[in-house]
Amino acid sequence: MRKTSRLSALFGILFVAFTSQSGAQEQRIYSRDLLIEDLRQLAQIFETAHPDPYTHGGGKIPFHRKLQAAIRSIPNEGMTAREFHKHLLPFVAALGDGHTSLLPPDMAGPREPGLPVGFDIVEKCLYVASVSEKNLEQALGARLVSLEGVPFAELMNRQRLLQGSDNEYGNLVALCRGLRMRAILEMLLPEWKDSTSIHLVLRLKSGDEREFALATPRKIAGASLTPSSKIKLPPVERTDFGYQFMNEKKTTVLLRIDGMFGFRENFQYFNAAGVNWAKARAVTVYKRFNQKAAPNSINDIIAGIPSATEVFRSLVIDMRNAGSKTLLIDLRKNSGGNSLMGNILTYFLYGKKRLQSLDKGYSIKKYSDLYFSQYTADNLEKINADQPFSLMKEDYDFSGEVSYHNKDDRTANQDRIFEGYLKMIPTFMEEVKSGKYDGYYLPEKVIVICSAWTYSSGYDLMATLYKLGATLVGVPSSQAGNCFGDVLMFKLKNTGISGQVSFKLMLAFPDDPERGRLLQPDFPLTYSKLASCDFDPNADILLAIDLAKR
Repeated sequence: MRKTSRLSALFGILFVAFTSQSGAQEQRIYSRDLLIEDLRQLAQIFETAHPDPYTHGGGKIPFHRKLQAAIRSIPNEGMTAREFHKHLLPFVAALGDGHTSLLPPDMAGPREPGLPVGFDIVEKCLYVASVSEKNLEQALGARLVSLEGVPFAELMNRQRLLQGSDNEYGNLVALCRGLRMRAILEMLLPEWKDSTSIHLVLRLKSGDEREFALATPRKIAGASLTPSSKIKLPPVERTDFGYQFMNEKKTTVLLRIDGMFGFRENFQYFNAAGVNWAKARAVTVYKRFNQKAAPNSINDIIAGIPSATEVFRSLVIDMRNAGSKTLLIDLRKNSGGNSLMGNILTYFLYGKKRLQSLDKGYSIKKYSDLYFSQYTADNLEKINADQPFSLMKEDYDFSGEVSYHNKDDRTANQDRIFEGYLKMIPTFMEEVKSGKYDGYYLPEKVIVICSAWTYSSGYDLMATLYKLGATLVGVPSSQAGNCFGDVLMFKLKNTGISGQVSFKLMLAFPDDPERGRLLQPDFPLTYSKLASCDFDPNADILLAIDLAKR
């Protein structure tokens, strides 16, 4: 189970969210000695907390070669925190891990925009999905060819030096985001001299290429303009998940899950785990959902947060009563959260036995001082109670792998894990105890709509449903099934630069490395299909609905 918070999951791909800093902090120069101390601290965090910071970068010696090269290139006069952050990015990106990243030195304040057009991803290209001005609507749907004379392929190569990723779609996501942020745009394009405007070449729907000269204001007012859509989605203003029938006969239901963090069982779990940030984050979710101040008691706060158990129970009851034939599950904007939500959904659809017997792969956890400082309810005494020999504080936990390869033990181990989670989430535990809605209703077709933005626990849910027989429609995820994940937060001693580091190797497809790198949809959304739908933002849902009719 991936227990990364939605915010943390976003941090893994949103490291590029540069923001304005206060004048004093932005101008402070840190001495070379202090910066070296921070850089060595960062390397020490990677080597003690990350499962394997070496493999994707070539090995341990290349890791330390990069470290020392980064140290040597720190100027004698020192750097600001922002300059140092930029200096560190290639070292961090070399880990090749989409979940390990650095955050900007200051997360407060407005973010200066980059390009006045928003890109999205189809196949292996970026196309214009939104524009900030009416006179740019002609660019909608056009594919990016070059920027300031720099070809798209070279932009991709440059982006790889700024952020690690699990596969090529991870790099596309990072570039897509970076082009909307001036600070990243400046890093990608040292050729960009006139910051008031920028030149880009787009390939139009007709195949013709056209050059655009766009103004790049420091502030963009108003909402973005997008093509109109034939699809009305369930609202997610107050909560990230909900469902609705798509036709009068109620044969098709659309379940939208934009995130897997803001639900009651998530906070029950993290509160029971002793995670120190659980209450503060629960307050934020409570206020958003209830539109009022939160009570003082953590139990009262959690009780006022929408429950995945209750929503998904209503979903299967409504589908069964209506005799629905198709369930569409929209995970396109789901960047992660807590994969417990996925287990709850699959329980109601497929039942406890199928959920527990499913081959979900396994994970290998790396323990460290950083881990135990953030998972305070976990300790070696508790861990070693189930171990054949005592683990030490910086050991790896291979128990999941051992159980996975022992068929007699695998199901029993999954039963133990499932029961352990249940004790921490009483809302779902009471539901499972009753057994009334165990595998209550499974429609004839389950179709999952995914995108490159489907990530972390969002990917976990997609992969689980895929293994249970669901059909995938859309664009491949930027998440790899076999990857590093689950993150710990850290902060560098002198500059205060913070970030996150993975502490697990997760193998959803341990015997299929290619599928573990890139899970291809059964029915991919292509550029030609997108164009045939007039670049409808929900073209992939239209594709899924058409598939449901077959």
